[in-house]
Amino acid sequence: MKASVIREFGKPDVFRFEDVPTPQPARGAVLVKVAACGLNRYDLYLRMGGIRRDIPFPHVMGADIAGTVAAVGDGVTQFHEGQRVIVAPGFPVEVKDWDYEPINQAPSYAVTGTMHWGGYAQYMIAPARFVIPDDTTLPHEQLATVPLCLVTAMHAVKSLGQVHHGTMVLIQAGASGSGSMCIQVAKALGARVMTTVGAKSKIETAQAAGADEVILRDEEDQVQRVRDWTGGRGADVVIDNVGAAVFEANMKSLRVGGTFVNFGLVSGYKTQFNLRDFFFSHHVLKGSMMGTMDELHEGLALLRAGKIKPMLDRTFPLADAAAAHEYIDARQVRGNVVLIP
Repeated sequence: MKASVIREFGKPDVFRFEDVPTPQPARGAVLVKVAACGLNRYDLYLRMGGIRRDIPFPHVMGADIAGTVAAVGDGVTQFHEGQRVIVAPGFPVEVKDWDYEPINQAPSYAVTGTMHWGGYAQYMIAPARFVIPDDTTLPHEQLATVPLCLVTAMHAVKSLGQVHHGTMVLIQAGASGSGSMCIQVAKALGARVMTTVGAKSKIETAQAAGADEVILRDEEDQVQRVRDWTGGRGADVVIDNVGAAVFEANMKSLRVGGTFVNFGLVSGYKTQFNLRDFFFSHHVLKGSMMGTMDELHEGLALLRAGKIKPMLDRTFPLADAAAAHEYIDARQVRGNVVLIP
C-alpha cells in the first residue's frame, strides 16, 4: 500500500510517500480501507517530536479516519467487508487498560496514530472495540474532520465546562478546527458564545460555526469586549486551545467562580500564574485531553441530528502530507484539513 511515512522527527519535508506492507488484521482487529484522514495540529507536534520521543520508526501518523472495512480478524463478528466505519481518534495502547474509567485517563491512552500506525495510508489496523459503524451518510472527507475535534469538544465544553442553556462562553480560535467544533457543541447545548479569531478573513468561518460575537484577537481588547458582552460580569466559562499567550486575558475574562478549560498550547505552555487573583476570584482550572467513547457517541448523535456540522476547509492528496502540514502551520486554516489516499 501507499503511505506518507516519517523516518525521523523534523520539518514537513521528513514525509516520504512510499510503498509499505499492507497490514493484516490480528484476532479482534479490523483492517480499514482509509477513504479520508483528517489532520490536527497535534499531528504537527507529533511530527516534530514534541509529543513523545519513543515512537518507533518508520511511522505513519493520523487520528481522524473515515473509511470502509477491508477485512476482519478472527473473532470479529460485528463488522463486515465494505461497511462504512469511523476509527476512534484515541484509545489505550495496552489491552489491560481497555476497561479503564474514564478511558482517556488510562495509563496507556494515546491519540490514534501516535504509537501505532494511523491513517496517513491506504489501509490501517484498529481494534474492533474502537471502530464505530458509520451511519451518518456524510461524504468521507467531511466525516474525517469530525472525530478528534468532536470528542475533545464534548469533553472540554460539556463534561468539564458544564456548559448548558444560557451559559456565556468564551472560546478561543473560533475559526480553527477545534475552536469551530467547540462553538458548535456549545450552541447545541444552548449557550451564548463569543469567540476570537486572528484575522478578519476568519470572522465569517466563526460566525458560520454559530458564534454570537467575534473578537479580532490582535486588534481588540478581549477582556473589555467580554465585559461589555456580559454586562460587566465576565464569562461563565472560557474554553482555550491557544495557551500561554492568552492565559492572562482568559483569566481576566472570567466571572467570579468561572471555569477555565484548556486543551491546547499553540502559543506556548509556560505562563505566570497569580494565585492571589485565582483564589479571591473562586476560579476553577481544568486541563482537558481528548474524551471518552461515550462522549464521542453522544457527539456523533448531535452530528446525525444536524445540530453540528463538519467544517471542511480543503483536502490534499495523501502524497502531499508535507504541504498539508505547512498549510496548517501557516495558520491559514478555516476549519479542518483532510488527506485523501
